Amino acid sequence: MKIVADENIMALSTKLPKGIDWVLKPGRSICADDLLDADALLVRSITRIDEALLKGSSVSFVATATSGTDHLDLAWLAANGIKVADAAGANANAVAEYVLAALAELILEDNIPLWDMRVSVIGVGHVGSALIKKFAGLGIKCLACDPFQTLLPDHTYVALDEALQADIICLHTPLTMHGEHATHHMIDASCLKRISRSAILVNAGRGEVIDNQALLTHLREYPDQRVILDVWEHEPRPSAELLQRVFIGTPHIAGYSVEAKLAATRLVVSALIQHFDLDKLKLPMHSSSAMRVHDQRYESESGSLLVRKGTDEQMFAGIVKKAFSPGAVSRRFKDIYQAASLSDDPKACVEVFDSIRADMILRREFGATHVHAAGFSPQLSAWLHAAGFVLQA
Repeated sequence: MKIVADENIMALSTKLPKGIDWVLKPGRSICADDLLDADALLVRSITRIDEALLKGSSVSFVATATSGTDHLDLAWLAANGIKVADAAGANANAVAEYVLAALAELILEDNIPLWDMRVSVIGVGHVGSALIKKFAGLGIKCLACDPFQTLLPDHTYVALDEALQADIICLHTPLTMHGEHATHHMIDASCLKRISRSAILVNAGRGEVIDNQALLTHLREYPDQRVILDVWEHEPRPSAELLQRVFIGTPHIAGYSVEAKLAATRLVVSALIQHFDLDKLKLPMHSSSAMRVHDQRYESESGSLLVRKGTDEQMFAGIVKKAFSPGAVSRRFKDIYQAASLSDDPKACVEVFDSIRADMILRREFGATHVHAAGFSPQLSAWLHAAGFVLQA
C-alpha cells in the first residue's frame, strides 16, 4: 500500500509502518507521477486535487487536513468513486483566536471601544459559530449572517445588507461559485461603498470572497479604512500593493496552531484507517508531548510579559498580543514580501508566503497560556477566561 502525503501535515509518523510505503513531499511539489501507483493522498490547502493530478492513478482516497475543500474538485472526485475526507472544524478555535488577536492590536493602536461595537459574522459554519461564541463569552454584541446555517438557533440572523452596517465585519464563508448565494466576490465594489468608513473588515475565510482589485481601489481612495486579511486572491502571490495597504496582512495562517494541526491530522488519519480497514495496523502518530511543545507561562510578577497598567480593555489586549500577535507576523510579511515582489525571481513571492507560514508551526492557542492573574479585576479575569486563557492565582 502506498500513501503520498504533504510532509507538513503535523505529526504524521516518519516511522513507516510495515506494509505501507509513505512518500512525503512538499505540498506544492506533489505531481501526477507520484500518484500513478498510490492508494491514498493526504494534502493541505496548497495542493490542487483534480483530474490533471489524479487521472490514470490508482488513488481511491483523498483527505485534506484543512476545513476548506475549494482546492478539491469534488464533482470529479465523486464521479470517479474517490472517497474524500476533510478536517472541518479542526481549526475553528485557532481562527477565532486570530480574529480576537487582530482586534486586540486595534485596541492598543487605535483604542477601539471593542465592547461597545457591533460585530457581524458572515458565514456561520464551524469557524463562524466558534467566533460568535467567543464574542458572546466576552459580552460583545454579535450578529450572524448565513442563509444556510442554523448552528446557533438562539442567535439573531440578519441579511447581508444589515451585516455590512456593523462596526466590525468578519467573513468566514466557504468559497462557492454558483447559485443565489454564491460567495465568489460577494464583497465587491458596491458592498465596499456601503460599509462605514470607520468599520473594520476582517477576512480569515477565503480570499476570493472579496474582490481584491475592488478592495485595492477602495483603499487607495480611503486609506484609513481598517482591513485585516489573512486570505487573498491569487495565493500564494497576492497583490503586493494591497498587502501594504491593509492594517494587518498575513499569509493564510489564521488556522495555524499546534492544537488545530493535531486535530486535523487525527481526523484525516482516522478516515484513512476506516476507509482501508486498517484498525489492526494502528498508524502511529507523535503526540504533542513527544514533539516537545510546552505551554506558555506568563509571569505577572516579572512586569515585562504582561501589561500591568491601563484599562481592563488595554490589559486584556496586551495579554492577548503577548500570546499571539498577528501584527508582528504582518510586519514581517510586508517587509519580506515587498522585496520579493520587486525581484526578478518568479518564485520569490511564493517562497516568502510559504516561509512565513512555516514559521507559525509552533503557535499555541490561548488554552496553552497560563496567566498569573493576581490583582486583576473580576472583569478582566472573566474576559481572559472567556477568551480561553488558563488563569492562576
